[in-house]
Amino acid sequence: MSVNPRNASFIHLDNISVNASNQSQNERRLIQAALMSCMICISGTGNALVILGFIVNKNLRTPSNYFLLNLAIGDFFTGTFSLPLNLHSFITSGSWVLGKHVCKLWLTIDYTLCQCTIYNIVLISCDRFLAVTKAVKHRDQQKNVKLAFMKMAAVWIVAFLNFGPAIILWEYIVGYSSIPDGVCNTEIYYSTNYQLFLFIFDFCTPMAAIAYFNLNISFKIRSLMKNKNQNSSVIVKNLIKDDIFSVDSTITSNHSWTIFNRSQ
Repeated sequence: MSVNPRNASFIHLDNISVNASNQSQNERRLIQAALMSCMICISGTGNALVILGFIVNKNLRTPSNYFLLNLAIGDFFTGTFSLPLNLHSFITSGSWVLGKHVCKLWLTIDYTLCQCTIYNIVLISCDRFLAVTKAVKHRDQQKNVKLAFMKMAAVWIVAFLNFGPAIILWEYIVGYSSIPDGVCNTEIYYSTNYQLFLFIFDFCTPMAAIAYFNLNISFKIRSLMKNKNQNSSVIVKNLIKDDIFSVDSTITSNHSWTIFNRSQ
């Protein structure tokens, strides 16, 4: 069987193109693996130091700082659990090889941790908002550690309820699975209505809350600074008036005393 030299050249070029594509994909995976490894080290080490600081230094254990601790705990587990599995399965292997049950466990924890980060930022922004705009109420809350722990627990519970039941039970509720073998993804990824719900409730609402709190903090600080500057200018003007009056009084008294002496 003879092979047309022209066809052979096309086959050779196709092989070269495939090899170049595979090499480029491998290089891209190596770069992704290096970047993600750096993120894992930075996230794990940085948040571990924050947690260690709370353990060592008791002065940091205030309700406002507990919210920062809650954020650090979530980010620590993101860096030490979620990202390493992502690195192993999607970058080094190219596909999910750990089975469906581990996939669901990883997705549940990963989505919960990511959502916890968002809700913790909302909670911290709300705490700063109260500290600036309602200082008396915020000072009273600083004495109630139990309330702070309840808010921290609510963050984790709400974050889990947003994704956990849907990730775990979706295929049993609808009666089938849309995820092919070798792929680890959520069933809700293929539901437009649920994606719209998540976009509104888990992205737009927290972003609106964060924007509201921080804008009000900015306006309040500007108002306080403006009032402070106005009060300072009023005080300076009063001091200047007092000085002028005292100088005038001194000059007048001296002049009167001179006239009296001359008349004598």
